[in-house]
Amino acid sequence: MTPGKFVEIDHTADVGLDLEGASPAEVLEAAQRGLTCLLMADTSDLLSDAERTVAVTGDDYPELLKAWCEELYRLLEEEGFVALESQVSSVSSEGCVGLVKGVSPPAQRLAEASELKAVTYHQLAFGRDEVAGGEVWRARVIFDV
Repeated sequence: MTPGKFVEIDHTADVGLDLEGASPAEVLEAAQRGLTCLLMADTSDLLSDAERTVAVTGDDYPELLKAWCEELYRLLEEEGFVALESQVSSVSSEGCVGLVKGVSPPAQRLAEASELKAVTYHQLAFGRDEVAGGEVWRARVIFDV
């Protein structure tokens, strides 16, 4: 199975991610990797040494994606915890639970992180597409910077 993937997209005064995966879990995992890349750029010098369980709810898949990204950013802002990898173990259109592995780097390294104003509703999307040979899940999320 191919893991979920992300592509950074340019957006006027904002930044976003186009996401794709074989399942909603893969899309959320790709969102975590993409968000970490946007916030920290290069994380090759960081090694996971801690875990957090992240549980969020939403009214539908797009709301769930927004809540997931907000919670991951909250971990950085409030706890200084950089999510380096994630494994979503349970997901539905109303909620998800995932194990996030990461690190709390020194303050100097955290100071290099990009700041977000918000995870926006603009162009927020998350759904299933039928393709030849099966289905693929696609999503888009835009961040106000």
